[in-house]
Amino acid sequence: MAQFPTCGARLVSKPVSSRKDVAKRQAVSTNPNGFADMGQKLKTMLPAVSAQLEQLFQNTPKSDKTETQAISDPDLLTGLITVIKPRQEKPDAVAAALLKRFGSLAGVISAPPETLLAATDNDALLAVYFQLVHEAAVRLHRARVKQAGVLADKEQLYRYLRAILSQESVEQVRVLFLDEAHTLLADEMQSRGTVDHTPIYPREVVRRALELKAHYLVLVHNHPSGDPSPSQDDVTMTHHIVQAADIMGITVWDHVIVGGQKLCSLKEEGLF
Repeated sequence: MAQFPTCGARLVSKPVSSRKDVAKRQAVSTNPNGFADMGQKLKTMLPAVSAQLEQLFQNTPKSDKTETQAISDPDLLTGLITVIKPRQEKPDAVAAALLKRFGSLAGVISAPPETLLAATDNDALLAVYFQLVHEAAVRLHRARVKQAGVLADKEQLYRYLRAILSQESVEQVRVLFLDEAHTLLADEMQSRGTVDHTPIYPREVVRRALELKAHYLVLVHNHPSGDPSPSQDDVTMTHHIVQAADIMGITVWDHVIVGGQKLCSLKEEGLF
């Protein structure tokens, strides 16, 4: 019987949640008003919201190439805040403060709920709203990857990987399992670690690939530091998984490291 390598490579320290953090997360997940009764309220607010958005976008410049509105991140975030909180005073100031705190629109909508709560004076509605916006964006990218085929459109794949990992504060290892036609069967997190390493076990990756009847694998993990350069541990871990997968007739197509908005393909770098 084939023996799989069993070593786990250091790739991220999972912070221990304080009681305060837990309470904040519960405040988000147990928001008493939720979204159930929001529909009727929004109906009465729509005229005011529409007027605010129209005024907001009146001065938005148009792209010469597409003749569509090129909305800046501050204006887009202001619009999002206005939609969910029509009575918010100075939504543009709130948007500016959030962008300063998180660095970008992507950083705002993908921030952990407890961090958003701290940045918005415990505004659970905004925290939940941004989580929903982020999840919608991730699902849109995932649907496009599935439609195009994972290996057919590299840039679309990279956009998806950035959406799910670029703002992660700790390392996690994910595996994309593909069928014979390169269609995405599953995208699963295999492990989550600390700020600079996480364990991954070839045996478990191959076992899951066999369960899904996958023919190809794309390994993915992030570097919260923002530097996607692979470490020697990253390369060694990749070789172990390639070896284990090859025994079972499964091909590791690539190992992509996400560091902020930058990526590194170990395959393109000739590292395996």
